[in-house]
Amino acid sequence: MKKENVRVFKKFQLVILLALINALCFGQKSEVILDSINSKSIGKTITQEDPVRKIAIYLPPGYANSTKRFPVLYLLHGIGDDYTEFTGDTIKNNNIRDLMDMGIAANKFGEMIIVMPNEKTNWFGSFYTNSSVTGSWADFTTHELVNFIDTKFRTMANPDSRAIAGHSMGGYGALTLAMTHPGIFSVAYGMNAALVCFCGEITPGNPAVQKSVKAKTYEELMTTQNAISFGLLTVAQAFSPNPKRPPFFADYPFKMQGTKLVINTTAYNQWQAKNPVQMAEKYNGNLLKLKAIKFDSGNEDEYHFIVINNRSFSKKLTELQIPHEFEEYNGDHRNRLWGKEGRIYNDVLPFIFEHLEK
Repeated sequence: MKKENVRVFKKFQLVILLALINALCFGQKSEVILDSINSKSIGKTITQEDPVRKIAIYLPPGYANSTKRFPVLYLLHGIGDDYTEFTGDTIKNNNIRDLMDMGIAANKFGEMIIVMPNEKTNWFGSFYTNSSVTGSWADFTTHELVNFIDTKFRTMANPDSRAIAGHSMGGYGALTLAMTHPGIFSVAYGMNAALVCFCGEITPGNPAVQKSVKAKTYEELMTTQNAISFGLLTVAQAFSPNPKRPPFFADYPFKMQGTKLVINTTAYNQWQAKNPVQMAEKYNGNLLKLKAIKFDSGNEDEYHFIVINNRSFSKKLTELQIPHEFEEYNGDHRNRLWGKEGRIYNDVLPFIFEHLEK
């Protein structure tokens, strides 16, 4: 064969080889699959929650055609939402799959599995805590769900490779579950975390609080058409459940005394014990075991208690000398989350991946 022909042949071989490598390495696609767990932790609840919980799982492009194991992010939704908060929007870059694929391709962060469970209760949300009324949601998340995922998927099944994050109620869940289970999660991020406190809107002076306390039925509560009125019962079923108090099966932290709203001491103290600012004192040692903690808040959040108590939580962690990052930014409860310029893409996913063991 002539030298010129040899050069052409070798060049052709190189082109074919590069095409094959490109097909193998870059032709792979991510996927989001739906699965479900029949949960023992949420079986036979007083509020008759469905124990079959759906889960959306993002598998990165390199998952299908490899034997590699991947770090895992557990991503928790907000009150009134479910896993479709992260998967359901078909607008480009308004869902986790688009953002992950774009970030991986741009080398902004790397591949990881993302687990998005449905932990919405019949009355809007579990707050990812154990309740004698709605079920043991903390146990479900930290044990049943994690064990299910580690058994069924190629995860790096250790806390150093496992993170938890969430938005609003999910942010509360992420921070408190990491705080109470440092042997399961090592990294936590709370987006506009709904750190419930007796501040902002959640005070006796708010008419919405009084309407919620006065309501005797679900139908009466619905007529208030107010998110705080609805949310108070959601939190009460999680923080101060009372199986002997139908139809709501919960105690409020306030009660009517004549025409005035006053503190209902037992329930009030139960809510205080679930406030991350107070929890940080109790779980100081656990917080020090975590590799990385970050939370943020839009300073125009329509739920004012969120801004106030995120600041208080950061102040408390600083007092306790707990390393953490807190960022307050120009935005409301949702408007800066999605898209190529959004915080999930530019802040949350890079922070999580940076601190996970790969």
